[in-house]
Amino acid sequence: MKGKYPRGMTFTQWRRTPYRTKHAIVGVALNDLFGHWRSCPDHRCRRARRCRDHRCYWRRLSELPREEQMRLRTRAEPLAKLLSIGSGQGSEGLWSY
Repeated sequence: MKGKYPRGMTFTQWRRTPYRTKHAIVGVALNDLFGHWRSCPDHRCRRARRCRDHRCYWRRLSELPREEQMRLRTRAEPLAKLLSIGSGQGSEGLWSY
C-alpha cells in the first residue's frame, strides 16, 4: 500500500476498516472531488493538487453559508453512505459528511 490512504480496496477490506479510518478516507475523497485543494491554506495541498488532510473539508464547510453547506452535504451523500458499510459500532449519531 503506497501512501497514507489506499486507492483500491475490496469490499471485504473496506468492511473491516475501522470507522475513523473510513471517515478520513471519505474526507480526502470529498476534498478531491469538490476541488477544495485549490483554496486550501496549506501550500502542500495546492502543490500536490489534492488535500492531504480530511479536516480540510470541515474547515471549508464551516466557513460557508448555511445554504451552501446543505448543498455540499446533499452532494456528499453517496460517499457518506459508504461509512455505514460494516460499521456495527461507533457510527451511530455522528455527522457523516
